[in-house]
This record gives sequence, structure tokens and C-alpha cells, in this order.
Amino acid sequence: MKPLKRKFISSVLATSCLVTVLAGCGQEASSSSQNKQGNPVQIEFWYGNGGVIGEATKSLVEQFNQSQNEVKVNAVFQETTNNIGKKLLTAIVGNAVPDVVQLNARFWPTFAYNKALLPLDSYIQNDSKFDYGDFVDSFVKNTLIDGKTYTLPFNRSTSILYYNKDIVKEIGLDPEHPVSTWDELVAAAKKATVVKDGKTERFGFSTYLPPLYYYSLMWSNGGDLFSPDQKEVVLDQAPAVQGLEMYRNMIYETKTMMQPTGGTTTDSGQELVNFKNGKVAFLVASTADLSEIQKSIKFNLGVGFVPKFKEYAVTTSSGGNLAIVAKAPKEKQDAAWKFIKFLTDKQQTIYFTQHTGYMPIRKSAVTAPEMVKFYEQNPFFKTAVDELPYGKALPVVPDFDKIEAEIQKAIGKTYAQNVPAQESMKEAAAQIRAIMKK
Repeated sequence: MKPLKRKFISSVLATSCLVTVLAGCGQEASSSSQNKQGNPVQIEFWYGNGGVIGEATKSLVEQFNQSQNEVKVNAVFQETTNNIGKKLLTAIVGNAVPDVVQLNARFWPTFAYNKALLPLDSYIQNDSKFDYGDFVDSFVKNTLIDGKTYTLPFNRSTSILYYNKDIVKEIGLDPEHPVSTWDELVAAAKKATVVKDGKTERFGFSTYLPPLYYYSLMWSNGGDLFSPDQKEVVLDQAPAVQGLEMYRNMIYETKTMMQPTGGTTTDSGQELVNFKNGKVAFLVASTADLSEIQKSIKFNLGVGFVPKFKEYAVTTSSGGNLAIVAKAPKEKQDAAWKFIKFLTDKQQTIYFTQHTGYMPIRKSAVTAPEMVKFYEQNPFFKTAVDELPYGKALPVVPDFDKIEAEIQKAIGKTYAQNVPAQESMKEAAAQIRAIMKK
């Protein structure tokens, strides 16, 4: 891969103007963010989660605005973090950029490599009140390029297993710990599936379409996307495809798995709807869905680790990170630093975790007395934290958005067209190799 001299994914950015449009450099925090007239500095924050998560985000913005009088944050909802990425491209070219953005935790490097994001290192180093070392280590790995910090973790999640305890009891399994391995899950899904008059009334299992819910299958079986030096594509090798082939068999042969069609934290697709309605027994979904599920169901809920092949494995690269836009004016960048420092502080981390189901991004939040008590009263929220030792971050590489798009195409072909996993992933691997050579 060529790590630095890359073009944006959109053709709207001409090479001749790339440096002029995107240039930005590190800034030192000023002593005050108020402008010369003494009025609060107005900054615009783009966020991408709706529902319960969006309400928690807006509440934090209000808390920040009320906590001081130097900075006023105007929060603008952009539907999804992926949508923020697309709109940011246009905003940069049109010289109408926001100041702070919540970007997809896997796709932000596209912007950082092209100097659209402000490196945060000078702020971190010069701010004695900012405890950078308190961030959970696996999340920090997903903020760095070549030792420079371009983003801070914010709403970070991973996959967990949700299950309907009433159905689990019905099929004769332990409602507190029904499955640990994928073999056990496959067997349980067969027992839980209900077919009447040739129509499936209840599926044993489902998960979402995006690749995030495939990576754990791959890693758990000893597979990976790239070789350790990230120079070779290996996702078409046997360990990486066997889990996807298991899913294909469950969809088309045993017919115990509902075909994935969607799944994001703002549009969770029919899989989540069917689970909440008791028409799916087991569901692998995001920990960020926990609050919504608990508010919507009428059955007894169970939560556990994502099943394993050889070992447990989940991705920690799910969710969003916060970034300051390099093209924003200096006084707005300084104000933006105060805002993202507030959002990622211990107390705000505790608030956001308790109100959404996202994982705490700070170590001090995990062990805080109020979180210990919260976990005792709400043990499901601790499942993702307990999974963290098995968490793995996706590689921070250029054009990962394009790479993941090819993976999603391959997964979609297997799910929707019954294409063998080896065949679909072989096609994806070829496309990814071409992307890496550019």
C-alpha cells in the first residue's frame, strides 16, 4: 500500500487542488475560546446517530453548552456516520466545513491521510488536564496513523449475542448460558426454528449484513483480512471463509437463519424487528442496540459473548470517533478541542454508556463506583466490557472504506444469491488487491 499520496474516494476532488483544499496543521490550545467581542465561539458538530443514541448525544451537547460560556456548540444530525463522511467531502470542496465531526471508526483514515483532519497531538501534549493514557488501549489503536493522533474514541461498540430466554427454555437449554461455540449455536438454531405449512414462522438465528458482524467469525476461526505485515490479502483463504459458508448453509440448506438484509444503529433492519417480536431466537448485533431492545421486548432477554470457533473474537473498530476538521478556523479548532475533551471525559463517558449501551472509552469510567453499581444492576451492559480482552482492531489503512465495500459485496452475494463463500471472497480479494496497488 502507498500510505500517504492518495486521492479521495470522490472524483469531485481534483488532484491539482488537493493540498490547497485539505491542508491543515496541528494547533496549540488557546487560553480562551471566546472571540474578541467576548461572545461564545460558535462551532458546528455533525453527529450521525438517531434514536436513543442521538438523544444521549444531544443531551451531552446541551450539558456542555450549559457548563461554560466560551463555546456554543450547534449539533447537526446527519443520519449516519457514513453519511457524514460523504457530506464532509462536499463541504471541504465548498469551503463550508463543520468544525467537529463524528466519523465512522473504520473510515476516518481516508480523511486523515489526505490532511482533512487536524492532528490532535499538540492539544494533548499541552493540556495538563487531559488524561490521554486513561483511554482503553484497544480504542487508542484506532485513533493513530504513524504515531499521530487524528481522532478520539467516542461511541465505541462491539458485537454481542442476544437471545430469547423463553425460547431457550422451550428448546431445553440453560437460559443463563445456552451456547458458547458456533457448533452449539447451529444446533440450538435448528431446535428453535419453527416452520408451518412450508413457511418459517420463527428463525433460530440472525445477524446483520455489514462486515462488522463477519469479522468475528473470521478471526475466531484463525482467519484475517491481511497478512501480519498488511501487504498480502488473505481473506479468501479457508480460515477466513468457513464461518461465512456456515451462514450460507444455515440460510439455504437448514433454513434456520434469517437472511441478513440490513443493520446499523439507526436502521437496524428486519433482523432486529423480528428478534424484538419473538420471531428470531438468537441474534448477533451491536451492544449499542441493548437499550433499544430492552425498551421494546415483552420476553425475557439473555445476553452473552458472540460464539467462538477456536477462540472468542470481536472487533473493537465499530462505532465512531471524534475529529476536528483541519480547514476550520483556528479559534474554532481551539473551541472544538474543549468540546471533544468534554465529550470524552470520564463523567460524560459514564453518562453515555449508561444511556446507550456503548462501551466506556475510559478505564476510569469502567472502575468508577457509579459504573460498578450500574453494572451490578444492569449486568447485560457489562457483557461487551467483559468481551474486550478478546477484542481486535481492524487495520488503519488508506481506502479501508473501499476495501470494506468489496467485503460487503461478497457477503451480500453469499447471503442473497447463495454464492459459495469461497467464490464470493475470491472475487473480493482480487478487487482489494487492485485497490492496494493504486
